[in-house]
Amino acid sequence: MSDRRFFLLILLIYLALAVSYAVVEPLGEAPDETDHYAYIRHLGLNRSLPEGPSITQGKHPPLYHGLAAAMTAWTGLDFEFLCSNPDAFPPGPDAPPNFFIHTTLESFPWQGGALAMHLARFLSIAFGAVTLWATWRTGAEAFPEQAEIGLLAAAFLAGLPAFLFISASINNDNAAGAFGALALLLCIRINRRGASFGRSLWLGLVLGLGLLSKVGTLALWPLVAMAMAGAFWPERDDGRAWLRMVGNTILVWVIGVLVAAPWLLRNWRLYGDPLGWDLVRATIDQRTGPVDFGVLLWLFRGIYEYFWGRFGAIGQIRMPAWFYVVAVAITIALLAGAIRWLLKNRRGQNRFSILLLAFTPLLVLVGIIRYTAIAQGTDQARLLWPAIGVIAVWAGVGVAGLAQWSGLNERIRARSLVAGFAAVMAIYGFFTLALVVRPAFAPPPPVIPASTPEQALATFGEQFELLAAELPEQALAVGDPTPVQLLWRANAPLTDDLRVVVRLVHQDGWLAAERDHSPADGRYATDRWQPGEAILDSYVLSPNPQSAGVFIVEVGVRPFRGDWLPVLDDGEAHYFAVGEVSYQ
Repeated sequence: MSDRRFFLLILLIYLALAVSYAVVEPLGEAPDETDHYAYIRHLGLNRSLPEGPSITQGKHPPLYHGLAAAMTAWTGLDFEFLCSNPDAFPPGPDAPPNFFIHTTLESFPWQGGALAMHLARFLSIAFGAVTLWATWRTGAEAFPEQAEIGLLAAAFLAGLPAFLFISASINNDNAAGAFGALALLLCIRINRRGASFGRSLWLGLVLGLGLLSKVGTLALWPLVAMAMAGAFWPERDDGRAWLRMVGNTILVWVIGVLVAAPWLLRNWRLYGDPLGWDLVRATIDQRTGPVDFGVLLWLFRGIYEYFWGRFGAIGQIRMPAWFYVVAVAITIALLAGAIRWLLKNRRGQNRFSILLLAFTPLLVLVGIIRYTAIAQGTDQARLLWPAIGVIAVWAGVGVAGLAQWSGLNERIRARSLVAGFAAVMAIYGFFTLALVVRPAFAPPPPVIPASTPEQALATFGEQFELLAAELPEQALAVGDPTPVQLLWRANAPLTDDLRVVVRLVHQDGWLAAERDHSPADGRYATDRWQPGEAILDSYVLSPNPQSAGVFIVEVGVRPFRGDWLPVLDDGEAHYFAVGEVSYQ
C-alpha cells in the first residue's frame, strides 16, 4: 500500500472518530463553546465585528468565526435551545458535569441553532483534517528516508482523544492548529529545498491567516528566520546570501502582516494597539500574582493532563487516576525513543529541520507562559495547538525509535508498525469516548416499574406524577442538611423542559430554603422521558437561618421559561406538601 493510501486510511479513522465525538458530546459542553457560538451568531446576524467586551470571544481574530458564520447564517442562529443547568454551579466533584440541559430541541434531525452548532463543529473537524495532512507531510519532509515517521505522527493525532475532542467542538484553536501545521511544513520545505518567491508567498499567506485565526500563532513567526538560515546556509560564504536570507524573511513577515492588516488596523483604531490587549484584559479572569514556580507547576500539570485526557467545559471529566500515571511512563518512553532515534540516525539528518521541530513547541510554550502572566485558566493543552502537528511528529519519531531500540523494525515491515500503531491509537480514541466521555453525560437508569407505586402522591399538570417522597424520619440537629429524595414519572409524553422547585417552609411561615432543579441533576431533560418511565431525583437543602422547629417540605413544578403547573385536584395550588422534617 502506498503512503498516500495509508494516509487516507488514517484520515478515515480520524473522520469517523471526530464525527462520533461531535455527535456524542452534547452541545455547549466543550471549552468556551457557547461563547464561540455567540461570536459566530453576532457575525451572522449583524454582518459586523463586535465592539467592546460584550461578546467575550470577540477579542479573537475573526477568520474562524467568520467562516462558521458564513456557513450557518441561513439557519437563523437561535440561542433558545440552550438551557442552563442550575445544578452545575458551582463546579465540583459532586456537581453534574453538564453545564446545560439538553432537550429534544438538540435532537436529530437538527434545526436552527442546534444545526448551526453542529455545522460549526464540522468546520472544526475539517480544520483538524488539514492539521492531520500537514503533520503527515511535515514528518515525510523532515525525514525523507523514514516515510513511516510522518504516518506514525498522523496516526498519533487521529486517535488522540484530546485532539478529537477539540476538533469536534466549536473553537478557533482548530484553525490555529491547521495554519500552525501548514506553516511548519512550509518552513521545513524552505529549509530543505531552498527559498523561492512562491514558497515565501505561501508561508506569508499561511502566517497571516494563522494570525487572523488566533494571536497565539505569532509564536511561530521567528521560525521563518530559522528556516531561511537553513536554506541559505550552504551559501554562507557569499555575503549576498545573507542579504537574500534577510530579504526573504522580511518578505514573509510583510505578507503575513498585510494579510492580517484590516483586523490589526481596526484594533489600533478602537483599542489603541494592533492586538487589542485592553479588550483581552476586559474579557478574561486576570492574574494578580507573579508567575512563580507554583504557577508553572500548575500550568505544566494542567497541560499534561488535558493533553492525555480531560474533557468537558472546564476539564471536569477526567480519565481514571491510574491512567495519568501510565501516561507519564508513555511520555517518558516516547521521549527516550525520540532521543535514541536521533542519536542512532544522526547522519544524513538536516540539523536545521531538527532545530525547527525542536523550537516550535518551545516557542508556543513560551507564549503560553507569557499569557499566563495576565490570565488565569491557561493550563489547557489546546493552547499548544499551533504546535500540535510538530508534537505529533516527535511522537512518531519516538515510536520509530522504540521500535528500532527493541529490534521490531528488523522483524516487521515499517507499514506493519504504522498499521499496528494506528490501530492502538484508534482503540484509545474510541474507548475514551465510549467509557469516559459518553457515560459522563448519560441519563440515570430508570427505576424498575415493578418497584414503583401504582398511586401517585400528586400530579402536576396532568402529565407529571410525583410517585414517592423520602424524608429523614428522625429529627435533625440544627446545621445539618436535609436530604430529600423524590420519585417522578411521566404518564404521557412531555413536551417541556420541566424544573422542580423544592423548598423548606418553617412552621411560622417563613421560607428557610429553596432549590430550583432539573430532575436527574439536569442529565435527562423531561421532554426526553418515555411515558411510564420513573426517575429518582435527589436534593440536599439546608435551612437558612439555621433554626430549630418543624419545616414543611413543598414541591412545585414549572417549565423552563414558563408558568407553574397546577397540582391536580388541589385547585390553583402550585406547591404540594410532601411531609415535614424537624430540627432540634
